[in-house]
Amino acid sequence: MGPLAGLLAWLHLLPWIAGFAVSVASLGRSRWAIPLAGGFAAEVLVQAYYRVATLAMGALAMRSRGIAAGFTLASLVGFAGAVAIVVGVAGLLREAGAADRGRR
Repeated sequence: MGPLAGLLAWLHLLPWIAGFAVSVASLGRSRWAIPLAGGFAAEVLVQAYYRVATLAMGALAMRSRGIAAGFTLASLVGFAGAVAIVVGVAGLLREAGAADRGRR
């Protein structure tokens, strides 16, 4: 993998980091910011693990069994993070709808 491809792989983390930052900044304003922040944090960890594990596989620094277990665990954490993000967004949309109904 060339340097540009490696940089692009790491740039993939930026939207997840931004989502985490925005969610943390909103912690006092909405109860749904907590699951959103947790979901984004989980995605940052998973994506970073995937990048590091891919580099390690290339360098043969890890045994294949360890890599398989790590990818399985990362997938489970990623799934939990994605569910938390969906729950948080659904809650925010429900709150926004209730606020709109209250103004009418």
